[in-house]
Amino acid sequence: WIIVSIIVVFLLAVGLRTYAAYQLHIDHDETTYLIASNTYSNYLRDGQYNWLAWEDINYEHPPMSKILYGFALLSRPRLDKVNQSDLIDEKPIEDQQAYQYAISARFVSVGFGSLAVLILAIFNPLAGFFLAIDSLAIKYTSEIYLEALPMMASLLAVVAYTRFYALFNNKQNQRKKAFLWLAVSGVALGLTAASKYTYVVAGFAIVLHWLIAALLKKIPAKTLLIMLGWGAFSVFMFFVFDPYLWVHTFERLVNTLSYHLRFSQTEFVKGSMYPFWQPINWLFRPFGHYTQVHDPYPNDALPLRLDTLIFFLAVLGFWRTIKKHPVFFIWIVVGLIMLFLWDTKWAQYPLIVLAPWCYSASQGTFMMIDFVKRLLQKKVVQQKG
Repeated sequence: WIIVSIIVVFLLAVGLRTYAAYQLHIDHDETTYLIASNTYSNYLRDGQYNWLAWEDINYEHPPMSKILYGFALLSRPRLDKVNQSDLIDEKPIEDQQAYQYAISARFVSVGFGSLAVLILAIFNPLAGFFLAIDSLAIKYTSEIYLEALPMMASLLAVVAYTRFYALFNNKQNQRKKAFLWLAVSGVALGLTAASKYTYVVAGFAIVLHWLIAALLKKIPAKTLLIMLGWGAFSVFMFFVFDPYLWVHTFERLVNTLSYHLRFSQTEFVKGSMYPFWQPINWLFRPFGHYTQVHDPYPNDALPLRLDTLIFFLAVLGFWRTIKKHPVFFIWIVVGLIMLFLWDTKWAQYPLIVLAPWCYSASQGTFMMIDFVKRLLQKKVVQQKG
């Protein structure tokens, strides 16, 4: 029944995201990313692969997601240029000049968003179910945004690490298999960084978990050298997956990071007037406020909207998450601290913690079930007495 549950959850994720991809109106950044993706697509068509590295369009974010969108656009006739008028903000997608191109790109997000659900469902089917139905996740993994790929990759990095830790720490005869999982984690974290920098909080969670385990003497201190190797390998994979940094590496990296520091202090960001706890609002009821900006869509595009329930279950599940898989709790804490401190607080940013958030919601559900069971058992004992 576990396999059946995983399949059902995965199909639910695909269905909800596919539906949203056709229903959601054009969001603010989709035009920007489609313009960049079409540029990469034309380089691929023309065999100008070196320009995947030299191109600096939309340099503030790594190009991996946009290159993958570019591959999807190869399924459509060549379009020399995407104009702003081809994809207009807050208008129905079916009315757009670039409709077919936008749908093709959106399905890349649908694919990676659904794969993230599948990975989490394999790890914990109920957690995967919550990620499948979470409206914040559905929205930003059904649009031409940069969230789906790094959310999937960062989750894979942590899940692979938990597998490594369990095998390395408990099964001496499976150390080789453990290191294969650690290698998968390193590749996934490198891909995460090459997709969007903020999702690297998952890597910091892994490092903190390992350091705490070493301080508590759950693992030998000398194993920290292993994590240094993992970190170096992750950085190497980051450069492998980020062609933008293959030329003028240091200069381009500084330009990208400095852009975000400057942008966070602009009047555009300050004018949003979001409080420092705004990420909690997004997790609690993402489209219940500021609807004129963030939810100009048909009400049925995101039909479930059970984020508030997931929120309470996640908070309830913190303690059990700490006991079962503390790296997921550390991931939530590190991610929320970063979200609180960073001045830019757009609605898609909490996706950096949404996977562990949904895992914690699953643990909160189990706590509720255990509580009900104890009440019923107590009632039975009283009746027998």
